[in-house]
Amino acid sequence: MRVKQNRVMKAGPLYRQRQVRRWHRVVAMATSCQLLLWTLSGLYFAFIDIDYVRGHQFKRAAESSQIDLSLLQVGGISASKLVIIERRPNEIVLGVHHDDKIEWRDDEGRPLEPLSSDEALTVGSAGTVMSLDRFEWVDSEVAGSEYRGAPLPLWRLWESANPDRVVYLDAMSGEVVVVRHEAWRWWDFLWSLHIMSYDDRDTIGTWLLRIFSVLALATAILGLWLFRDTRRAKRGSVEQQHP
Repeated sequence: MRVKQNRVMKAGPLYRQRQVRRWHRVVAMATSCQLLLWTLSGLYFAFIDIDYVRGHQFKRAAESSQIDLSLLQVGGISASKLVIIERRPNEIVLGVHHDDKIEWRDDEGRPLEPLSSDEALTVGSAGTVMSLDRFEWVDSEVAGSEYRGAPLPLWRLWESANPDRVVYLDAMSGEVVVVRHEAWRWWDFLWSLHIMSYDDRDTIGTWLLRIFSVLALATAILGLWLFRDTRRAKRGSVEQQHP
C-alpha cells in the first residue's frame, strides 16, 4: 500500500513541480553570470551614443574641394571601380578596385608610395581636431586589435598629451580610418563579453554563445512552466477549500 502511494506521489503534480523547480535552479545557476553580463553590456549599448563611441566628435567634417582632373596622366586602367581623391593639396591619387582589393596609384598610374611619418601627422591633424605628434607604423594583422578589419598599412597617430585617443590613418590614401578612445574600448570589451568571443572579439555564433543561449532559453521556459503549475496548484487548493 505504501509503495503504491509513493508511486502516486511521484506521478502527481506536486512531484513534477518539485522536479521542474530543481531543473530550473540548476540551469539558472549555470546561466546567471552570463545573463548578468548580457544585461550589463546591453545597458551600456542602449544608453551610449554609437557615434560618440566611434569617435566622430574627433573627426573634422570633410570639405568639398575642386579637383583638377587635368593633372591626371593615366591611360587605360582595368578596374571594377575607380576612386579619385586628393590625398594632400594638389596631390591626386587613384584607388583601383579589383574584387575585394584596392590598389593605390599616383596621377600617372604608378604604384603609390605610402605617406611618410611627417606627412601622416600633417594629414591626420588636418582630418581631426587633434594635435597629433606621435606615430607608429602598423603593417600586420593582430586578432582583436583596435584596427581590425582596416586596410593595411596604417599609421597609428596620437597626442603625447592624450595618449588614450588614437587615430588610425590609411598610409596609402591618407584617409582617417578609425578613431579609438576609452568609450570605444569599453564598448569593445563589453561586446566581447556579450557575444562571448574573447580572442578576435568579432566572431558571432561561437559555441559558447550557442550553448548559453540554449540554456537561457531553457531557464525562461522552465520558469514559465513553474509559474503555470504554481497557479494551477493554488487554484486547485482554493477549489478544494470552497467546493
